Amino acid sequence: MERNGHRFITIVILLFTAILFVPNQTLANNLSDKDKLTLDLKDVTIKEFLEEIQRQTNLNFVYNADQTKMLKHISIQAKDESIKSILNKVLVGAGFTYKIQGNIIMIKYQGNKSTFKSGQQVFNMQIKVVDDNGKDPLDMAVCSIKSLGIFGVTDKNGYAELKGIPDNEDVYLEISYLGFETYKQTLSLNKNTQLNIRMKQTSLQLKEVSVVAKNSAAGASTSSSIGRQAIDHLQAVSLADIIQLVPGNLMTNTDLTSKSNLQIRTLTNNTTNAFGSSVIVDGVPVSSNANLGTQGNYSETSFTGTDLRQISADNIESVEVIRGIPSAEYGDLTSGAVIVKTKTGHTPWQIKGKVNPSTNNFSLGKGFKLNNNLGTLNTNLDYAQAWGDPRTKTKSFDRYSASVNYAKNFFKIWRTSTSINYSGLVDWSGNDPDQVDDGTFTKERNATISINHNGKIGINKLFSRTLSYTFGFSYNQNEYRNSRIVTNSSGFLPILTATETGYNQVPVETSSYKASGGSKSAPKNLYFKLSNSFYYNLKGLYQRFNMGVEYKKESNSGIGYYNDNDRYPLQPNNNGRPRSYSDIPALNQISGYFEDNFRWKLGKRTFNLQLGGRFTTLQPGKEEQTFSFSPRINASATILPWLEMRGGFGTNSKTPGLIHLYPDKKYTDRIAANYMPVGKPVEQLVMYHTMVYKTQRTKGLKNANNTKYELGFDFKLPKNRKLSIIAYHDKTGNGFGSFSEYFTYNSNVYTKDKGLITSPGQATTVDWNNPSRIDTIFTTTGKIGNTNVSINKGIEMDFDLGDISAINSSFYLTGAYMETEGYSNGPNFSDPSNLPSKYSISNTTPFKLLYPSGNSKDINRRFSTNLRMVCNIPSLRMVASLATQAIWYTYSSTTNQKMDPIGWIDTDLSYHEITASMLNDANYKIKEVLLSKQRRNPKNNPASSEPVLWMMSGRLTKELGKNSGFSFYANNLFYYEPFKSNNVSTTLSQRNEGTFSFGVELFFNF
Repeated sequence: MERNGHRFITIVILLFTAILFVPNQTLANNLSDKDKLTLDLKDVTIKEFLEEIQRQTNLNFVYNADQTKMLKHISIQAKDESIKSILNKVLVGAGFTYKIQGNIIMIKYQGNKSTFKSGQQVFNMQIKVVDDNGKDPLDMAVCSIKSLGIFGVTDKNGYAELKGIPDNEDVYLEISYLGFETYKQTLSLNKNTQLNIRMKQTSLQLKEVSVVAKNSAAGASTSSSIGRQAIDHLQAVSLADIIQLVPGNLMTNTDLTSKSNLQIRTLTNNTTNAFGSSVIVDGVPVSSNANLGTQGNYSETSFTGTDLRQISADNIESVEVIRGIPSAEYGDLTSGAVIVKTKTGHTPWQIKGKVNPSTNNFSLGKGFKLNNNLGTLNTNLDYAQAWGDPRTKTKSFDRYSASVNYAKNFFKIWRTSTSINYSGLVDWSGNDPDQVDDGTFTKERNATISINHNGKIGINKLFSRTLSYTFGFSYNQNEYRNSRIVTNSSGFLPILTATETGYNQVPVETSSYKASGGSKSAPKNLYFKLSNSFYYNLKGLYQRFNMGVEYKKESNSGIGYYNDNDRYPLQPNNNGRPRSYSDIPALNQISGYFEDNFRWKLGKRTFNLQLGGRFTTLQPGKEEQTFSFSPRINASATILPWLEMRGGFGTNSKTPGLIHLYPDKKYTDRIAANYMPVGKPVEQLVMYHTMVYKTQRTKGLKNANNTKYELGFDFKLPKNRKLSIIAYHDKTGNGFGSFSEYFTYNSNVYTKDKGLITSPGQATTVDWNNPSRIDTIFTTTGKIGNTNVSINKGIEMDFDLGDISAINSSFYLTGAYMETEGYSNGPNFSDPSNLPSKYSISNTTPFKLLYPSGNSKDINRRFSTNLRMVCNIPSLRMVASLATQAIWYTYSSTTNQKMDPIGWIDTDLSYHEITASMLNDANYKIKEVLLSKQRRNPKNNPASSEPVLWMMSGRLTKELGKNSGFSFYANNLFYYEPFKSNNVSTTLSQRNEGTFSFGVELFFNF
């Protein structure tokens, strides 16, 4: 499997190399650019076209008349233009090439033979893009036909050309330009065509204003698209705010003082789901694979994934949230992906300020159009400050962001975009300023600088229409500082700092003390992607192919966890020790993918199929290597003119991170001697035995694999109403979690009666060969395994209820029934109960019992809807929305099923099965322990459900002319925070607590 994977990647790389460097024969001929022609032809045949050239020159042509029959309706205008340029326009885009020998030009067809046999022709589309006044051309507007993998970029005069478009095929043309409404049109060509497009500048004066998330088209990944107008109307401060527009997500207040990760289609903050949710900014994944936390130890409760607060909303142009089965182009994920596109291009100066009781956010942006056709430079500065509660400022958050994006087109076929981004976050928590400052606080600084470069090249060859590439590099510095009082309630606090196995005399603190320290982490991420797309069409059958390769390298060069003074550590008796992150190997990941987007038209019915696969390998050639293959299918079919059915199946794979593959050493500290005579400090001795298990790397750890199923229906209802319903089942059966793997060792205990040599007034010594007791200790290795199971299933609804023109209003209803189930399927070991007293004295166990896994499950369910009314009044340049959220059903339970032990391991780690006859024997013992006492019959916790809860929120956005405006919002308009009880307890608890808030935003353009 490993060898085949490497072969696959090698073949794909060689294919791309061959495509990139295939010589273009039309550029290799010897035609002279000095020969100029003037032509004005419209809807002529190839014969008429060549005869006109012969009339003006002494050239003759040789060609196959049957092949050139496909060249009909030739239209061209040229004034003093070279022969080469004219022939390129007419012949190259149609799949022909030519060669000159003397005064003879030989024309040869090089296109798709199957396409030729089907009788299909290809045409070119020349597009001129201007602004809405029809005067000023828009350069660097992106014109694309995604179904064919064809794209072009306008020049300084607003012109772009799309070549090789099949005839009589419905193609979807899309033209985008920053600050303007995206132009979308379905076209069918039967000749070379010239289009003049006027782009409308984004404004509330337009009849159509989009301030809600839009559902994806059938046949593609289930997703929600959120544009700039929706982000502005929401008054989003970070990416975390934008996600609430996705069906099933709840309306929330901005709280920048708490970290926020990405959770898609789930009701619990599951570490594997968060780690497996991908955030992709301008084509580059924001990876957390090299993050190691504050102490470099894995924890199922620690924050994982991408902190969404670091992505400023004011620099975002659009967001796409992929909830369903993603394209094979996207990998290293389980839950889903969020595709973020930042601003690129020419924009006016814009100043924005958002203020609410707990957050201030200010931004300044400008897109410059450089002279002499040197491209555009877009800049953005952003600052945000927040407090958890403005009445008691015990928490604060500051964010500093800056970005510079440079875009430039070369030769009308090569579009590039390069950005440099900086993000700095500061989290602080401590005492209220009105309280006495005792010097205790926690502070975390996070600074990230990244460089992204994207390029698209219009190759326009048979097997390569568009070649795309992406390069990204990021460097992060994270410093966590903690100053606190280490409490000592018992008066006996040993300071454990040993890093090697052995017996050590340790100092003891008899009172509390102040300690400080923290950790320094420095993840680095390198990313490269190369992809190629082209199409292959037969009559009624259309295919677009997409393939690519990716490479990631991720490492961490931080110094790790440290104490300012090891004599007074932050964790005096914790099993963690300082660890240098730079000693951990780097991660290397290679991926390759292939995808076919298939469309078949049969009369009035259309069948769409997106079929692809992705191969990923991590740490190739090493013992800890992982690999996976992920097939993915999205399909849709037109059942009736008003009904489409969609469905899909796919697997996703998330590779382990540094924290999973390379856990820290496992430190186990056990008291070996405790002789503390009162008033005799010289004779006092406290000694601990430290056992160090060197878990250098995790072998056998697999990628976390996720399987998704979807089935849905899209209804086209009268008066442009639309209803989409989709059911999904999403299971990650081998997520990352703690793995109960044991080792045993012997630990000696020395007492005054035996093992310690005491003399009045002299230091106590140890007779090492004469311990009072030798204990056999079970302890875990600290291994990470594929033990976490997460199942998410539900039904999502997206209902566009249409417009009521009398009140200029539109209505949108979204909702979701969601169910999340989580449990661990790892080895379920436990200490036996009812042990003889000798084990209680030594605090040891004679063996470990193994119980069935997966019997304890957490189950959560919720059904919620959100009805949004959007009122747009173009004459007033104003849009208002009212959202009513209802949580109809909330359920949670934990199962605790009856369990009988199925086996046990002895101190030599040998495994022994427990049979039914052993369990049924009331007197059967294992090492003096009755087996019948080990049967468990716990009761399930009663399932709780909450009563119906609702909340209303309102938003208003108003433009004051072209250069300024304001927005206002109020969450929980009626301050509805009721006290209600659930079905389990009559105790009243407050609902909707903390949801009331309001804020205003001002913006100025100049």
